[in-house]
Amino acid sequence: MSLTGQVKQELARSEESLACCSSWELKALLLKNGYYTIRHNTHILSIAVDGYAVARRLFNLLRMAGVASPTIVRQQEKRLHKNQFLVRVYGYDQVDALLVYLDLKEAGRQLSLPRLFTSGPKRTCCKRAFLRGAFLAGGSISISRRSGYHLELNCSNADDAQVYQKTLQSFNLEPLLRIRNGSAFIYFKNAEAMADYLRIIGAGSTLLQLESMRVVKSMRNQVNRLVNCETANLEKVVASAQQQLDVIEQVDRLFGLDNLTPALREAALIRKSFPEASFKELGEMVNPPVSKSGMSHRFRQLEKLLDKATSPRS
Repeated sequence: MSLTGQVKQELARSEESLACCSSWELKALLLKNGYYTIRHNTHILSIAVDGYAVARRLFNLLRMAGVASPTIVRQQEKRLHKNQFLVRVYGYDQVDALLVYLDLKEAGRQLSLPRLFTSGPKRTCCKRAFLRGAFLAGGSISISRRSGYHLELNCSNADDAQVYQKTLQSFNLEPLLRIRNGSAFIYFKNAEAMADYLRIIGAGSTLLQLESMRVVKSMRNQVNRLVNCETANLEKVVASAQQQLDVIEQVDRLFGLDNLTPALREAALIRKSFPEASFKELGEMVNPPVSKSGMSHRFRQLEKLLDKATSPRS
């Protein structure tokens, strides 16, 4: 199961909200995925959702809103070859009463389904339910090496996106906005904001999984940095040692190591015996031990000796 499906499954199985909160969760689902039709003189309000668990939650939300007999219909979405569920409310009176209950129309006015939010919720509990409904209606979440962290809400239009942005800002979250193919999306691209959003909508289990993945990713990145650093240092030591071995070979050919001072001869011989060792390690091997800078000084003396012997005389 995808991470998006996992979040929706968890939200669908969460405890039912208070009536005020349930109406905002239902409103988010209805205005995003609902459509109103008249077929054979029967008024039908349909709300499309992915997954049976989400359909069952929507069914229960409609019952809490006073709908006596909502129905669930399964159909296959041809383009993506996946099952989609329609939760339907039949009859003029039931559809009209539902929209009045959700403050989407005034009693007595012509029956129609609005497409925009006029305003967002005021109470904190209702804001959480509103954002939960937004994810159930058109949310997605993904984590990958290539694109990193990404949580997105399909808001249909820029006006609704502003309502969601304002709601998220009340929780100190600042989502980004983009328009794609005429639809508006708000999204987060960092793990902290994703974690906060999951915490707000009540996806605790997925949040724990996300935090665990963040820890593993952080540790892996730290290990990689340490390995890269060690590798770079090792390559530097190897390159430096090879240069020193070349100097020692030329000095031996020109002067002979036995003709060097004891300190330089000792440095040359120990480097030949331990070509992979660092200056610090070489300094600890000589007798008596010398510091890293002391060993470095000996090799600079060998280089100066070679430069003096090979430089053209004026």
